[in-house]
Amino acid sequence: MAILGLAVLTWRMLDVLVLIFAGCILAIVLTSLAGLIARFTPLQGAWALVASTLGLILLMAGFAALLGWRIADELGPLAQAITHAWDQLHVALQHNAAGRALINSVTSPSSSAAAPISGLTYAATDTVGALTDGLIIVFIGLFLAADPLLYRRGLMSLVPQSKQTRVVALFEALVQALRHWLAGVLLAMLCVGVLSGIGLWLIGIPLALSLGFLSGLMEFIPYVGPIASAVPAILVGFASGPMLALEVTGLYLLVHLIEGYILVPLIQKRAVALPPALGVTAVVIFGVLFGPLGIVLAHPLMVTTIVLVRKLYVEKAPGPRVSAAPQ
Repeated sequence: MAILGLAVLTWRMLDVLVLIFAGCILAIVLTSLAGLIARFTPLQGAWALVASTLGLILLMAGFAALLGWRIADELGPLAQAITHAWDQLHVALQHNAAGRALINSVTSPSSSAAAPISGLTYAATDTVGALTDGLIIVFIGLFLAADPLLYRRGLMSLVPQSKQTRVVALFEALVQALRHWLAGVLLAMLCVGVLSGIGLWLIGIPLALSLGFLSGLMEFIPYVGPIASAVPAILVGFASGPMLALEVTGLYLLVHLIEGYILVPLIQKRAVALPPALGVTAVVIFGVLFGPLGIVLAHPLMVTTIVLVRKLYVEKAPGPRVSAAPQ
């Protein structure tokens, strides 16, 4: 009954557990930056963590000061361009029966009156929920990064003495794997953002900076993010003509081909190699379990699962080594 009760409690707390996991990833980011600062500067311990946190805040503030105003200026024309492209697409679909049927199925007259109010209600609720979750993740990450040994000792007190060595090795393997994954993802985000922005600028697409920044940012979300980031760019290209939209589509396909066949193999030499089939499976499974946040964290959750299976099931518990017999 105790095991069954624990299983039910865990199932009811899945949303809380995924927030804790996101906070752990933030803590790993902060402690990794603190380790780099401690290696190359005289700052150590808590001062290095404070410097890493302040450095991350200053970096984000500096980016907002240098590029935020330009991105903000471009967001208005971007919304207008997307609206204009959607209007053109709507007119084009009206010229054939299949297009008219698609429009009628999407815009049902029975729900058109209540749609704006319900849409605003859902948007407000989702925004408040997202902000609350974000604050929880930030505070969990800060507290874990400030004193990770405190929480490790608390967990280790629940582990039998004979198993503590194995659990410590498991924690270290998890942190190392997530650090490698984060390094690989950040490098991929930077490369995709730069390549997309330069390519859109060479093609002559307006708002290339905003669209390139969006492409790099959405690269963090596996599979869904690249597709979602390509849609606004294609719509902006369609506003200038169908051929330009095809060129933008080809550019995004080329960028992600370069990412998949050149960048990812190079990154995975030093980062965690996650097979594509497992990556897609992770998006489906964790998306069903945890919703949108599960999709965002699908790959680190799968990396964690792989490490847990390898350490707890595949590999045997540490013990005395037996020398191999001579061949």
